[in-house]
Amino acid sequence: MDKAKFFREAFPVLTMLGVIEIFTGYVLSGSGLAAVPGLLAVVPALISLRGNISGSFASRLGSMAHLGIFDPDRPLKTAKEGLKAVILMSIAFSLFAGITASLLLPLSGHPVDVMGILFVVSLTAVASSSFLSLLSIVSVSASFKMKIDPDNVVVPIIATVGDLLSMLFMAFFIWLWVVII
Repeated sequence: MDKAKFFREAFPVLTMLGVIEIFTGYVLSGSGLAAVPGLLAVVPALISLRGNISGSFASRLGSMAHLGIFDPDRPLKTAKEGLKAVILMSIAFSLFAGITASLLLPLSGHPVDVMGILFVVSLTAVASSSFLSLLSIVSVSASFKMKIDPDNVVVPIIATVGDLLSMLFMAFFIWLWVVII
């Protein structure tokens, strides 16, 4: 592995992503989590799940690109089945996290808004995983076309953007739950 090439490709991206993570914390602090009792307990699981699922998908696409299986000129055709799997897994595991929190939090004496939690986590899962899956496909395709190793930049981009998008979508769906519904 060429260490200088890795540093040239990864350092600027990782620096920018550090700034984005700071902004993500700012979004989290103003997201209105307190408006849906029990939702804060689900946030770490949601962020972790989104990063793990979408990051694995992006990594898989990068490996497929190196092997010549992924066609950067026709990326959706190559990644269609993986795209479906990522969205379904994200929804299933987000609902699992929401249901688990809804069942366990009352045992510790904490108030829980079960319908609010399930509403917010399910819609956040659909919105963020759909966007992240498409971003994974576009990022791998673009990095491969620019002769940048997707393994050096795509997974960190997807993980960080996933954190930010999850918080933005969550804040929006909390607002929707509290104000509209």
